[in-house]
Amino acid sequence: MDYVVRLWDVESVSFSHILIGHGNVVWSLAYSPKGDQLATASMDSTIRLWDVGTGDCRHVLTGHGAMVSSVAFSPKGDQLASGALDLTVRLWDAESGTCRQTMTGHNDVIWTVAYSPKGDQLASGGDKTARLWDVSTGALFFVPGGHSATVTSIRYASDGDRIVSGSADRTARLWSADTGECCQVMDHGLAIFCVAYSPLGNQIASGGNDNTVRLWDPATGACQHTLTVHDICVSNVAYSPDGNTVASAGGNGTIQLWDATTGACLKTLEGHERAVYGIVYSPDGERIATGGKDGTIRLWNVGNGECHWVLKGHDSSVFTVTYSPQGNQLASGGDDMTVRLWDVESGECHFILIGHSDDVGCIAYSPEGNLLVSVGGDKKLRLWDVASGQCVFKQNFQDAVESLAWSIRPDENYLVTGCGDGSVLKWEVVQEEGEYHMRLCWSVTNGLFTVTDASIEDVRGLSRLNKELLKQRGAIGEPQDLLHEVKEVV
Repeated sequence: MDYVVRLWDVESVSFSHILIGHGNVVWSLAYSPKGDQLATASMDSTIRLWDVGTGDCRHVLTGHGAMVSSVAFSPKGDQLASGALDLTVRLWDAESGTCRQTMTGHNDVIWTVAYSPKGDQLASGGDKTARLWDVSTGALFFVPGGHSATVTSIRYASDGDRIVSGSADRTARLWSADTGECCQVMDHGLAIFCVAYSPLGNQIASGGNDNTVRLWDPATGACQHTLTVHDICVSNVAYSPDGNTVASAGGNGTIQLWDATTGACLKTLEGHERAVYGIVYSPDGERIATGGKDGTIRLWNVGNGECHWVLKGHDSSVFTVTYSPQGNQLASGGDDMTVRLWDVESGECHFILIGHSDDVGCIAYSPEGNLLVSVGGDKKLRLWDVASGQCVFKQNFQDAVESLAWSIRPDENYLVTGCGDGSVLKWEVVQEEGEYHMRLCWSVTNGLFTVTDASIEDVRGLSRLNKELLKQRGAIGEPQDLLHEVKEVV
């Protein structure tokens, strides 16, 4: 390696200057807004400011204690920002080359820095977080938050304005459905396996590895009740349609019904031979459907607690069950990689939906009941037409989708997914010219909040390579750049 920077004439495809001075690999570079100055950052821990017209080095900026990984000019060109492996962000005077501010807070390599269009804020990225800084003071004023482990369960509030997610990081988080802002963080104590939102909007339930169900006030994040009956982990929870009762499913094969106000145990349903994974109330609140490790689906009468149907067909564990909005159909997904649609009155299986290549862990009906979405360990989301049993769209993910929820509002087609990498993503399901596709609205991944309609032209201080990488990773660019659409019916 020659450690030099070459300036090329685009029209003649020849270089006009060779900039020599760095003692190691040049890692990042940025032009000033006027194009008369070039900043280069190197593994030699220095930044050099060059006169583009003459090729002369105007300043050598020293201060970082390790490789400088990113540089960016402010929109006015009077300031330069840098990020480095020494875990600091530095602001420099572009005219004199003096360091104005040194900001600390990242706990791992800082890979990128970028100014806001107005130049009053600076964003830095690294250590799985994005940090926003006040340029005038160097103060940190915002670190977007998110889950740090698998998102195991996710549910919409009945009004569609809030989303609750539960994670193996032991927290339940309440999000604004419109903006993706985290409104509350509730600490369950150990890993959370399931969450549910009361139809009344005044309570959230979480169940987890500590064998308890906890009831929370979403307004304050305070725990109202801790319910302990199960002698093994709580695998799922569900509210009755009137919000008065909470049902919990346990690893011991039992189902408990709880008074949501007092926390008293009202009833215990027994019949499954092994752990119960899926649980859901019928829309009228008169039945409960459960699926378990014994491969069966059971329909229970809430009034007397008796099981009046045992549906058999899955070859192994049933992980998830859900009623259609009309209540006349039940969908189930399991370890046998299939989704099955059942008639709740006759107990007959109408369709076996085949397409997943790994277990199906979560399913949900659209608000109108004409579509069903399924996700599984194969890192694929599939959208099914309920009337025909045909797959009309599929979406690939980089990690397994562990949870999902469809907006309850009948006039909205929004999906939220939770993945094994801790990310929460909101999608819009769109039908255009008879074909379905999905548009990403926002995402929160390891503390980094992303809005997909950000304009790449408004982002300053990014090289073409950085722009392409960020587009590929979904940080900037148009939604169609981020998604993979499958036209044909599979």
